[in-house]
Amino acid sequence: MKTPNHFNVIVLEDSDFYNSILTRQLQTYTDSIAVDKHFSYDIQSYTNIKDCIRNLKPETDIAFLDYYLNDGNALDVMKKIKQKCENCKIIILSQIKNIKTSLQTLNEGASDFICKDRHALARCCYILEEIINQRLRLGAQ
Repeated sequence: MKTPNHFNVIVLEDSDFYNSILTRQLQTYTDSIAVDKHFSYDIQSYTNIKDCIRNLKPETDIAFLDYYLNDGNALDVMKKIKQKCENCKIIILSQIKNIKTSLQTLNEGASDFICKDRHALARCCYILEEIINQRLRLGAQ
């Protein structure tokens, strides 16, 4: 049973290096705000679609997905996540700056699209915090 002050986050990034950096950055940032805002969280990271989907929990709140993956793309994964986790907020990351791709992901239901530039990690943290703040406010009502 999911408690209102617990958040499940997944990271799907096929680059081991970027996966590690993003996961560690999210964890460090979330550690710093979790105590003050009275919530707990888990972050699970995956490097391929198959493992991600197999381990996906219906109570997943937030997903960070690399757009171009070795075994597919984020649109395929996003559809599967939305089927299993109706309220999951999905953030797509891509190294390639492409307006058509970013609009397509947003039209398909992504909450945000982030280009992997020098600000990407900070943006992921801020977006994560904003989603958590929104859910905590809703839970308090």
